[in-house]
Amino acid sequence: MLALEDFALAGRVGPVSGEFRAGRLTLLIGPNGSGKSSLLAGAAGLAEGEGRVRLAGRDLDAFDLFELSRHRAMLTQQVPLPQGLRGYELLALAAEPVGGVSEALCRAIAALAPELGLEPLYDRPLAALSGGEQQRLLIAKTVLQLDPKVNPDGALLLLDEPLAGLDWRHQLATLGLLRRCADRGLAVVASIHDINLACQFGDDIWCLHRGRLAARGGPEVVTPELIAEVFGVRVRLLEQDGARLLLPDTEAGC
Repeated sequence: MLALEDFALAGRVGPVSGEFRAGRLTLLIGPNGSGKSSLLAGAAGLAEGEGRVRLAGRDLDAFDLFELSRHRAMLTQQVPLPQGLRGYELLALAAEPVGGVSEALCRAIAALAPELGLEPLYDRPLAALSGGEQQRLLIAKTVLQLDPKVNPDGALLLLDEPLAGLDWRHQLATLGLLRRCADRGLAVVASIHDINLACQFGDDIWCLHRGRLAARGGPEVVTPELIAEVFGVRVRLLEQDGARLLLPDTEAGC
């Protein structure tokens, strides 16, 4: 779906090569400053670097911005919110790349509302919402942009730390939503800091360290040795009923 060939942004990330595949949820982990945001920006066509980035076999720089917005959606860490809008008006902006508000968009919004707890936010000014409430609306807006009933051209969903500011319930709801987006055929890529949640929900894990890929593969690539090398933290690995859990080894220290 999206292929990176020796992609690099000077002093930030790379060179990195790999593929984000359709139908897969890829989760990026790594310390602060490891290059996750830069990699996502390059994959979204928001940062021009060295190497090659191709979406569905086509060079990313061959898309104009309008065309690109029909094929991929990106949630960045810091989104400037339009002044004076209410919650439902922010969600309506998801329709801009696909011809405006439609009955299909309204149905898609209604389907998302219970999961992300959106209904109480519809008529409230964005400035009156908490950070977590704003984040839930932004996640919904990003997902709606590629909803197959609204936009049949959607292919790639990118989210930079979508769980930031969310309580536990809405973190799990968001990851479940991303899982279903991948099951519908999108290539879904997100950076998160909770390593255990990454291992629980991710099909593929990319671990970045100092701008390079330290590990890539299924959740099994996340080992105590990797965590010690990349994060400088000693952990213990617990396994029960097929689930893996990494816990800080408080007795050993860092």
